[in-house]
Amino acid sequence: MRGASGWWISGVLAALFVFMLVDAGIRSEWSTILLAAPWMAALLILCWGLLIRPCLIVSSEGLTIVNVLRTHTLPWGQIGGLQVRYQLIVTLKRGAEIRAWGSPTVHPPRNRGTDGSPLPAGRRFVGVVEAIEQAREDLGPPEQPRTESTTAFAWAPVLALGIAVALGILSANLLR
Repeated sequence: MRGASGWWISGVLAALFVFMLVDAGIRSEWSTILLAAPWMAALLILCWGLLIRPCLIVSSEGLTIVNVLRTHTLPWGQIGGLQVRYQLIVTLKRGAEIRAWGSPTVHPPRNRGTDGSPLPAGRRFVGVVEAIEQAREDLGPPEQPRTESTTAFAWAPVLALGIAVALGILSANLLR
């Protein structure tokens, strides 16, 4: 589960960047391409990291929270509660709280359309907590329940952003 806006914002940004690079290529502005491409790549990596990467993954073993730089894998047995305050907040039984950056925003469930007719089951929007609970029920119990939670740091986006910025600085210094 993730918010829907990240995909279209990133797509529009990527299309704009491609248009600008193609335009510079048609005009034979190769120095402009070499100067702009690394910074455009850095902005797209940043956009991906902030808008697309964060998400929630529900499995029979537990809940995986993918945030910008960290991924938390939590077994169901360690989750004490789920609550929403614009972001999903997962409270662990030991008292710690983990905020999920990638949870979709919550709207109240609705069973009726604007004309009062019942909505098909697939068109009813439920809140994040209800969607997680429903997915957990649909998946059933795990074959081998996990007992330990893990937290991993995401090095790949940081490394990619660092390389893009380094290439931007290098191209700016070489093309002075």
